[in-house]
Amino acid sequence: MVWIGLLVLSAAGIVWMLLEAFRVRVKKEEVVFEKLPAAFDGLRLFFISDIHRRAIPERLIELCQNEGGADLVVIGGDIREQGVPLHRIRDNIRQLRRLGPVYAVYGNHDYDESIRPVDELLRQEQAVPLINESVVLNKGSDQLVLCGVDDPITGREVLQGAFSFLNSHDKTSHDSPFTILVSHDPNLIDWLDGLPVDLMLSGHTHGGQIALPLIGPLSRSSIVNKYCRGWFPAADSHSDTRTRLLVSCGFGTSRIPLRLLAPSETHLLILRNRRVQ
Repeated sequence: MVWIGLLVLSAAGIVWMLLEAFRVRVKKEEVVFEKLPAAFDGLRLFFISDIHRRAIPERLIELCQNEGGADLVVIGGDIREQGVPLHRIRDNIRQLRRLGPVYAVYGNHDYDESIRPVDELLRQEQAVPLINESVVLNKGSDQLVLCGVDDPITGREVLQGAFSFLNSHDKTSHDSPFTILVSHDPNLIDWLDGLPVDLMLSGHTHGGQIALPLIGPLSRSSIVNKYCRGWFPAADSHSDTRTRLLVSCGFGTSRIPLRLLAPSETHLLILRNRRVQ
């Protein structure tokens, strides 16, 4: 009888971990900034990271639309991993483009195989890969800059390229535009060296993917230990800007399709200007 009970508990545990791994969830929250230009107050940003092998279902798009939709979509890397067919990536991008313009950075698993077919596919589907570069979004006379760095884990990041727009601005003053930085690796926040970043979006950690009560994530990598998941403030003594970092648990999984106490998630961020409140 004891063995039967243990088998039942084990089976129930595996079912629960599968449910967490394949959960479809949109976490909606308002994020308030002093520096956000008034014209961008209320900007709705849908953030998804670490898709890996998953197919984006209709339900995820419907959940986001039911929450009011998005103005733009940002992918935080690991769009795929080794063996993921291109048609699945194409289908995923087409789903996300229904929500709004798509911008993406690459993660370490995007380089499991040649990146060229993925890069060509994104451009064919009118998604914008941000490879150590930035785009300026304009609303009237107000500007917002979206920066993307290539994967830092495989040593492909070039901060000078992503922040080249600062050549016409004072890098340490309020003259710099409101800046969103997307990096697959959250550790990049420690390498900014005074670069003015208002919001940073990252993934990679999967929130530990499998965590135990009281013990925490089984993975004890330096990244997971420091920036596991959720929000982190970071003040830089070389800059007037206080960066807010969001580390997502991500949408997919790596190695095994199981999660525990780190469920799959996506994010709908509504950016607000404190002075407009």
